Amino acid sequence: MDRIGLAVTRMLSLPISDHSNSRASLQHYANNFLYVSSFCVTQKQILQAFQKAKGESEADWKVSEDKTVKQWVRECQEGLKAGNMQAGWGLTMCYYMGEGMGGNYQEKAEQDHKILGVQEEDFEKAVKRALSA
Repeated sequence: MDRIGLAVTRMLSLPISDHSNSRASLQHYANNFLYVSSFCVTQKQILQAFQKAKGESEADWKVSEDKTVKQWVRECQEGLKAGNMQAGWGLTMCYYMGEGMGGNYQEKAEQDHKILGVQEEDFEKAVKRALSA
């Protein structure tokens, strides 16, 4: 059974209510999401895992860093003020994807993993598996 199937099966096996931990009950999930993640990584962690799996080093890659989320937010806000409605999409992406801006649900996934006894995958092993496929 895959990880999501396992999580759903275990969630459906929870008691209807649990007074000691409301999250450990079907009642909690009746009107809430079930958060499951395989892993939570940054772009730098992805690159490092890829380099390790391929036996490469930082010298084999040209990496450049772009603007910070705060810079993007400021530019998108200025674009909206100037009438550029496409800047609204950029602002939405900043708020959703930007670090510390609310798009990372890992804390909730970790809570659900703990309740359901689900473990995250080993990211480096997943990268190696994907590259060998």
